[in-house]
Amino acid sequence: MRHPVDSYAWKNFDSQHPSFASDPRNIRLGLASDGFNPFGNMSTSYSVWLIVLVNYNLPPWMCMKDPYFMLSMLIPGPKAPGNDIDVYLQPLIDELKDLWENGVETYDAASKSNFKLRVALIWMIGDYPSLVVLSGQSTKRKFACLICNDDTYSLWVPNGHKHCYMGHRHFLPSNHPWRNDAKAFDEKQEHRVAPKELTGEDIVEQYKLFNQVTFGKSRKRKRGDEALPGCWRKKSIFSELSYWKTFMIRHNLHVMHIARNVFVSVFGTLMDFKGKTKDTIDTRFDLELMGIRHELYAKWVNGNTFRCKPTCHTLSAKEKRLCVVL
Repeated sequence: MRHPVDSYAWKNFDSQHPSFASDPRNIRLGLASDGFNPFGNMSTSYSVWLIVLVNYNLPPWMCMKDPYFMLSMLIPGPKAPGNDIDVYLQPLIDELKDLWENGVETYDAASKSNFKLRVALIWMIGDYPSLVVLSGQSTKRKFACLICNDDTYSLWVPNGHKHCYMGHRHFLPSNHPWRNDAKAFDEKQEHRVAPKELTGEDIVEQYKLFNQVTFGKSRKRKRGDEALPGCWRKKSIFSELSYWKTFMIRHNLHVMHIARNVFVSVFGTLMDFKGKTKDTIDTRFDLELMGIRHELYAKWVNGNTFRCKPTCHTLSAKEKRLCVVL
């Protein structure tokens, strides 16, 4: 794919809105958002949140270059805006609604005539914190999976003090041998089918189950003040756009932080780096509480220490040195 125009999401949007797609001069925008500390000092509590618009009508060698980005807003403050970012986004959303429904009179220099220019915001771009802020969908705790939604199979592990997610095998084909391999996983065979991915219409139906949260920081919020179902923290302000529910892809995750975090976790576990490995003594205790992988339980030795049996992925000292050289 050289340009977003080659994507299925773009073509699906065209099929859903043929009147908009019929005029190639109509503009399609992407919204990118991220927060950063402008002082480069993590001990200083301050945040600046960027909202940048990307014009996809430009060719691929131009649309992702700095000179062609449109900085819509800067949101500075001692903390990230969180849910309250919708307050700042409201004028932008109002303008996008007007540009979609009514358009704006624009002069075409090629044909030397005026035409009604319309604009559509086709998706958002950001990392996981940005996804949470813009979509209102939590990526933590019990309902962390954006695909499974209410069907997320999560389990709280008391020694690790976190949720773990064991139901990943139900995404495999129905005849995959791992589905019946109980011993290698959680002592259970997996017969569930993969969950249905949420569409925009599904999300709108879920929005009907709760009221919008109250924005602003006039009072300190407490957990349980607003009973929200499942993974929701608020209703996304982008749902005010009439075409939002027809999106095939609503949020794009850029993979820089994701790839780094996955690599650090996997490589740190293989190399047994202190503070990076996921194979800790607490992990072994949780395996025992879950009643799985009996051969990996931590054993009490000499009344004063625990000994853990190496796992199948444990590297020898020679193999670790080879990895460091590579």
